Amino acid sequence: MFDDRSGIEQVTFRPGGSVAGPGKALAVVAGAGVGKASDSGDEEGEHVVIGRLIRRLRISDPPARFQALATNVLRASLGMAAVAWVPIEEPEEVVVSGDVEGIAPSSYRLFLPPALRDSVLVANDPAGVPLATTPASVHRFASTPAGVSGWLVVVNPLDERLIAGPEIERMQYVASLIATQSNNARIYADLKELLFGIIRALTAAIDAKDPYTSGHSERVARIAVRIAEELGMPPQKRSDLYLAGLLHDIGKIGIDDDVLKKSGPLTRDEYRKIQEHVEIGVTILKDLKKLRHILPGVRHHHESLDGSGYPDRLEGDQIPFEARILAVADSFDAMSSNRPYRKRLTPSQIDEILRKGRGVQWDAAIIDALFACRLDLEAIRQKGLGESLVGAVDGALGRPG
Repeated sequence: MFDDRSGIEQVTFRPGGSVAGPGKALAVVAGAGVGKASDSGDEEGEHVVIGRLIRRLRISDPPARFQALATNVLRASLGMAAVAWVPIEEPEEVVVSGDVEGIAPSSYRLFLPPALRDSVLVANDPAGVPLATTPASVHRFASTPAGVSGWLVVVNPLDERLIAGPEIERMQYVASLIATQSNNARIYADLKELLFGIIRALTAAIDAKDPYTSGHSERVARIAVRIAEELGMPPQKRSDLYLAGLLHDIGKIGIDDDVLKKSGPLTRDEYRKIQEHVEIGVTILKDLKKLRHILPGVRHHHESLDGSGYPDRLEGDQIPFEARILAVADSFDAMSSNRPYRKRLTPSQIDEILRKGRGVQWDAAIIDALFACRLDLEAIRQKGLGESLVGAVDGALGRPG
């Protein structure tokens, strides 16, 4: 069927390169044809290209990064002078791999008139296509849409072959991957913002509950990360530790103010109530699937190496390693801060207590790591240096649900 409005013949595209009958799946320039199937569209090559892209598919990556990878891989695979991803949204930049004289990245938006953007287009003779602009350097091109995300354009096969069905099929696969990654990245960004907000709200609630310990959770998180770095803990584990540090005292929300803010010594019953905050914290966080991995740190950061801690009186290696780090960071910041019932201790007093508790209350290797970065820790307390919440949330969202 010939459409007089566009000068384009509408034909149906079938996988494998065949064309038959009227339809809207493929628009081919009248008289140009789709050409002979080329070797570039063989099945093995298809799997290699798609497999390479799928292995690199990360929803946490900015869409432009995957788009750049996909256009590079497709250009090399098909042997094209240039491949461009054209997002449908104007603010998003066109991503181009390769170069064709006379075509700037922004020009690819003008390349296809709106009437042709919803169909697959093969132009082995661009002179017959009613484009807004067709540089003389463009000998052949093809485009394929990807839903409401944008469209993929290939220009000028390097061996001057006609663009055929196998090339279009591969383009459609890659365009679909780009669209999928872009859409999922947007969803991921929304989830990230939601989890970010939840964590910030929870930490703010802790600070509001007890102004005397305002900022304590943030400092503990950053101190713990610096100690973990000294111990050689990998980045993902440090991010998990940072989140656990931020939320290690969240259970104090459930403790009565009269007990939490008491300026004098606690009675035995009051001390038992304070101890409940670790289990309350686990109760608060356990239904947040993306935070379940930090629960051991929240529950066990008051355990003692000699088994005298709480809530489970664990000892030695029974205590999760992250909880052992948090125990040191928590104690260090608490001793370094003013409290209603005492003034902050001097650095020499703190160091003496830590040395006496090495191997008894606290893990000896962790205490050694603290002293190895002792100067950094004071700067962290004052300036807030350390792991970022953004990176930690990325790590949490990257975990299986």
